Amino acid sequence: MKYPVKIVCSIVLAANAVFAQAALPEGEKPVLDQEFYSALSQKEAIRRDIFLDDNLNKIITGKGQILSIDANGRYRRRFRIVVNAKVSIAIAITYYVYTDNEEYIRVINQGDTLEFKGQFIIYTPLTTRRNSYIFDVVLEEGAVVVE
Repeated sequence: MKYPVKIVCSIVLAANAVFAQAALPEGEKPVLDQEFYSALSQKEAIRRDIFLDDNLNKIITGKGQILSIDANGRYRRRFRIVVNAKVSIAIAITYYVYTDNEEYIRVINQGDTLEFKGQFIIYTPLTTRRNSYIFDVVLEEGAVVVE
């Protein structure tokens, strides 16, 4: 008796997700923010990659300290900004933020805090325990945070 109830609940939840996505204005993508990071940390390690796969190509927000700035570009972007995440979860995240905008490169410095929004392209787990990741992000907009 419990099995059919689980199936019906799964269908309803999936339909809600589809309708929520369709309710966004055309061209808008959901922004994955603190709620995204909380959900990631609450997942069992074995399920984190599945969760991340479901969120690829969506827009995420991030904040962290700039570790380095270099010309090792990817995704048709010339520059890479390496950012150590400042999120209040138990998972370590390093962002590889890619941009073509030289203005960002001129304004930011190593050690600055960068807050950004961009397309979540791919992730790389750094440990088998899935408690440390690299996120590749194509920068849409960012700002240096004055603290």
